[in-house]
Amino acid sequence: LEYDQWVFANTPLGNMPENVKAGILSEHYVMFSISAMKYGFLEAVSIEPIPANLMEIFPRFAKVFEQTYTRFLDLQKAETQARESQIQLAMERVRARTMAMQRSEELPEVAALLFQQVKILGVPQFHCGFNIFEIDDKECIWYPGSADGDILPPCKIPLTEHPVFMAFNESRKRGDELFVYEKEGEYQAGHYRYMLSLPVLGEILQNMLDAGIPFPTFQIDHVANFSHGNLLFITSEHFPEMHDTFKRFAKVFEQTYTRFLDLQKAEASAQEAIKQSSLDRVRGEIASMRTADDLTRITPVVWHELTALGVPFFRCGVFIIKEKEQLVHVYLSTPEGKSLAVLHLPFEGAELTINAVDHWRRQQTYAAHWDREQFMAWVQTMQTQGQVQSATTYQGAESPPESLTLQFIPFNQGMLYIGSTDALNEDQLSLAKDLAAAFSVAYARYEDFKTIENTLSELKAAQSQLIQSEKMASLGELTAGIAHEIQNPLNFVNNFSEVSSEMIDEMNEELEKGDIVEAKIIAEDLKQNLIKINHHGNRASSIVKGMLEHSRTSSKEKELTDINALADEYLRLTYHGLRAKEKNFNSDFKTDFNPNLPKIEVFRQDMGRVLLNLINNAFWAVKDVEKPLVIISTKNIDNQVNISVKDNGSGMSKEVQAKIFQPFFTTKPTGQGTGLGLSLAYDIVTKGHGGTIECESEEGKGTEFIIQLPIV
Repeated sequence: LEYDQWVFANTPLGNMPENVKAGILSEHYVMFSISAMKYGFLEAVSIEPIPANLMEIFPRFAKVFEQTYTRFLDLQKAETQARESQIQLAMERVRARTMAMQRSEELPEVAALLFQQVKILGVPQFHCGFNIFEIDDKECIWYPGSADGDILPPCKIPLTEHPVFMAFNESRKRGDELFVYEKEGEYQAGHYRYMLSLPVLGEILQNMLDAGIPFPTFQIDHVANFSHGNLLFITSEHFPEMHDTFKRFAKVFEQTYTRFLDLQKAEASAQEAIKQSSLDRVRGEIASMRTADDLTRITPVVWHELTALGVPFFRCGVFIIKEKEQLVHVYLSTPEGKSLAVLHLPFEGAELTINAVDHWRRQQTYAAHWDREQFMAWVQTMQTQGQVQSATTYQGAESPPESLTLQFIPFNQGMLYIGSTDALNEDQLSLAKDLAAAFSVAYARYEDFKTIENTLSELKAAQSQLIQSEKMASLGELTAGIAHEIQNPLNFVNNFSEVSSEMIDEMNEELEKGDIVEAKIIAEDLKQNLIKINHHGNRASSIVKGMLEHSRTSSKEKELTDINALADEYLRLTYHGLRAKEKNFNSDFKTDFNPNLPKIEVFRQDMGRVLLNLINNAFWAVKDVEKPLVIISTKNIDNQVNISVKDNGSGMSKEVQAKIFQPFFTTKPTGQGTGLGLSLAYDIVTKGHGGTIECESEEGKGTEFIIQLPIV
């Protein structure tokens, strides 16, 4: 009795019905017979002692039961192995689906597969899925699974508004591998009311209610945490044997999400590369445009690049807005990417242009939605205005679109138009904005090119006039110098002529006196005067010849020229020309010519113009110096003739030196220089003669120009 009472109190036998326990406890005599075996023993309970012959049966039963229990253990082991294989297979399916992902958008499909695999393992669930926690821990993204395998959209859930999700967040922060959370009654009902109020998730739950699936009044949330979030398995009963499996699924899913992040990063890099390539093609296409007609090539380019960027659309175009003209020039594409006729729409001509221009001025995106009737009304308006000839051609198909969302993305010169069935999302609009920005930069360059093209002829005409002015200015300087130079021989001619006339009178007087000797002496002096008159006459003739050579068109043939003589001539002509224009001008000048300098073939007039310009600049540079000095020298170095024009003027900065050979650059006051002299000199020396011209200058110490001409 005492033993039975102990057994009932300490073993599962205590769960026997009370009437059975009472019957056992009422017996006054109990005999135990025990037979040992490998895993335990057999026990027989009787009221009377068991006969010896019957006792022999127990060992045999023990052996049979030992075999039975061995079989039981084998089955148990096989079942455990099968269960483990089943779990491994389920996790491998999730892992394999993860590794097969090609796009980050496939993550919800993994959530659906997770739901199915847990269900296969024999866990009846109301719902399951996974949460991805944001960095700031203020919200998470819930990817729900589906009992029927449907792909449900992800949705955002705040983590700071409801105690259930706050508890989930705290569990993750604590580092719990598994968090089991029970809800029932009003608390459970309030939880679902809250979720029904959330966007997207509320729609999913409402669809369940509409499909006749009620919310559970009691549920157990099994939250298996991993580094980026958690898995959530919702059941109506406890499954302690699945706790370890839930944890293992979380570890597998951590690998899944790491794979997702890698894909997401790769997609972002690939998308950026596609975007940059697309934008480069737009820039390149616009850069090749030369006329306004080339703009019709733009819409197929925009169509192609929107397609390459993955933006969903079936119509697109570019609106170029001209404030001065109060017109919108519209370049549209067909759904196949071909150009349509260009439209020229007044700002106030239609509600569409009014709104588009208004948003463009504020640099805001403008969107509108048209149904079939509104689209047809627009086409009819365009036909009435003469903008569109054929409705079929304009709509790009036999019938107009049933639904059209118009989106206009602004850029500096207009708006990028994208027509799609549904409104573009934020990512797609971002791509469109990048395309519009690239178009804007490229189009600005096109407009700059057109501006340059329109003024090019004017610049060419102005340049021709300036070059002629430069030539005339140098001719004027030469003329002043020539006038001074020719005046000297003319003075000699006039003086000797006058003296010679008087000497003839004296000679006649001596002849009348009969003094033949004196007459002969006067005659000899007269002859010397005539020789001098002839010499100075030839000098004047030479000066006139030089003037004529300077003023005529350049010869097509080079002449063998004495560079020393040419430099000396233009030095003196330039000096006297400046003296003639400015009476107060004065400067010392020296020459250092190599007497053995060989003659070389040059375009004499052109090289004279180069020397004239350099020498004139040198005298200009020393006009404010206390002791002005200009030195012209020549050398024969390495089979080249070197001509140096050096002054002791104020010199030039490095910045000025870098620009002196650029056309139209000058340091002289306005009206006193065209800025073409050194540019022309550079072209004559380098292009006309295959030589070089260099400048060495230092502020406060003067400037030296060095010309190197090959000896031919």
